Amino acid sequence: MPTPLEYQFHHIHIFSSDVPAAERWLVEGIGAELVRRHDSRGVPTSTLRLGGIQILIRGAREGEHFTRGGAPHFGTNHFGLEVADIDATVAELRGRGVTIEVEPWDFGPGMRIAFVKGPDDVRIELVQTR
Repeated sequence: MPTPLEYQFHHIHIFSSDVPAAERWLVEGIGAELVRRHDSRGVPTSTLRLGGIQILIRGAREGEHFTRGGAPHFGTNHFGLEVADIDATVAELRGRGVTIEVEPWDFGPGMRIAFVKGPDDVRIELVQTR
């Protein structure tokens, strides 16, 4: 049985001012594979695969403001690590003094997520799939 601190790389998430252009650049420019285009709570989103890693690209939702001076911003928003037990992992990380930015919650059927704050305010998403 995996321990709470055993990770697998899950995804890179990019917030883009122009989702089709970012998708085109990744597919035509560096050879990513388009997996699907879909709507993510009201905004166009693309899922790609590159080197075995999932890349998620989405635009801004109404009311979201992306600036360089603070989070969130256009560009890489966070990276995701898959864990076997998100609640146990968050408890372990909290015990080690890691800042939990967003407590675990059910993102949708089959997925539970949380966010921790890394060095230089890099966001790290923890993902538990069921």
